Amino acid sequence: MAPAKKPTKVVQAAAKPVAKTLAKLAAKVAPKATGANARPIGTQPGLPALAPNAQVASYRGAVPVQQFVGWLLLVLLAIAVGGFLAAQLLVNQRLGQLVEDTAARVELQAQNRATTISTWLNGVVGLADTTAGADLPRFWLADKAGTLADAGLVQAVRAQTPYIQQLLNDLIRRHGFVGAQILNRQGEVLMTSGNLPANLADVEAALTEITKTALGTVLPARATAEGPVLDILRPILAQEGNAPAGTPAVLGVLWASMPVGQAVADLTAATPLDREGERTTLVQQGAASLQVLGRTAVADLDEDLAALKNRASSASISARSAIDGAPVYAAIIPLKGTPLALLQEYRTDAALGLLNLYKPGLYTVVALLTAVLGALMLALVLHLMAQRNTTRVKLLGQTMEALVRVVEARDPYLAGHHAKVARLALGLGNTMKLNVGERATLYYAAQLAAVGRLLIPREILGKKSTYTPTEREALQAHVAQAVSILGDLEFDLPIVPVIAQMYERTDGSGYPQGLRGHQMHRMAKVLGAADAYTAMTADRAHRKALSKTEALKQMNEGAYDPAVLLALKAAAK
Repeated sequence: MAPAKKPTKVVQAAAKPVAKTLAKLAAKVAPKATGANARPIGTQPGLPALAPNAQVASYRGAVPVQQFVGWLLLVLLAIAVGGFLAAQLLVNQRLGQLVEDTAARVELQAQNRATTISTWLNGVVGLADTTAGADLPRFWLADKAGTLADAGLVQAVRAQTPYIQQLLNDLIRRHGFVGAQILNRQGEVLMTSGNLPANLADVEAALTEITKTALGTVLPARATAEGPVLDILRPILAQEGNAPAGTPAVLGVLWASMPVGQAVADLTAATPLDREGERTTLVQQGAASLQVLGRTAVADLDEDLAALKNRASSASISARSAIDGAPVYAAIIPLKGTPLALLQEYRTDAALGLLNLYKPGLYTVVALLTAVLGALMLALVLHLMAQRNTTRVKLLGQTMEALVRVVEARDPYLAGHHAKVARLALGLGNTMKLNVGERATLYYAAQLAAVGRLLIPREILGKKSTYTPTEREALQAHVAQAVSILGDLEFDLPIVPVIAQMYERTDGSGYPQGLRGHQMHRMAKVLGAADAYTAMTADRAHRKALSKTEALKQMNEGAYDPAVLLALKAAAK
């Protein structure tokens, strides 16, 4: 027998992955004597079992994919949570900025509208002031009060009475007033034009204040059939230098009534620069509650002006609208010199509508960034896994080659046996349409199945005569030895359990546990059939090789699975 080649280069190439396994082998082989004094090795209990219906995971290239995927999902979850929190922070910041911008806009809109309406009101009051400040009404009231001492001047003033009436008529006709009256200090109507107000009795307090301060006033708007009317009271003052000593400064009052419904509607109407949800309203404090001035009416509300001013004191706080109860950002500005106030509102849902566009877009960006980052991380993990797989598969291949060569060096009849079994097992797996993980299991198990033979005495392996019961027991112990040796290697596939069952037979005649077909996994059945067929069709120390036909005939006696034998017949052709 030619001496076996030493697998020095292969062992050195696989030094790291097989170091632990070879050290274990050395520890087991060292105390064992060979030759006549050799003691047979007994069967070891505790072989790993493989349930007949156990599922084999898809082949993962000896890499803990679940662990990688678990960490990846954990990292992606952390990224997603961090992205969501960051997006929520940005949304809150945007919300705060949007509220500030809205408050500033409401305040600015209110100031601008208040300035415009105040300018209009000042113009209306100015028209009344022009009439009240004319000389003829002054002299005429002085005559009525008996303060004109010059008889000639009295006659001249009395002659101008029709012109004073014409002055009131022109105020109504030219400037849109609906009524104008001249009252004395006691509130008596001395001259009138147009409609006479029905609320003369209500002006007593205003007249008293005007005669004391010599300052005009504007009464709250009142409802009429033609719409809201604003009453403007302007003092008619005595002529300085022409009145005798003791003449009161205020001789009377000009009461002019201006319809304001259309003007209010025009001045508070939305402009092209206004946004949806913005509204301008003129309000005033009525006798019992807050009132709103509209085009055709003065409407009462359910609260007073003081409460409204309190709620609208900060335009950055959303509050209930006094008009329709909707949530709004509001500002209120009193119109100086009048009982009116301008209420500027911006509906909350419309003001924050931009946020509804901003928020989905921001979350979409975060989701896309998370997806992109996750894809990059997945690509990196797959790349690292591929590199690790390549390295581990290469080292595993070197480990198997080293162990197989050591085994085959001790038994020349096993030369090439394991490679043939691996090829045949893969062929059977393809024929039976096994998945990738199952075929990988068959391949690696076929290569490593006989590693336990390293601990079997050489004279038993090469014996040409029939084995004694003791020798047969020692030979069959290689299964337990293989399981013990390979248990130190990391596999993601059930390689070791399949090796533990590959010498079992479906009729219970196998070893080491005497399992039957329903107790065996189909990969063990496939590998056992491939090993037996390859061994039968090759020379051994105690017999010559059988033909394919004879081998298949012997295997068809009930020890092997019929489905496996059917695939084996197809592969053997």
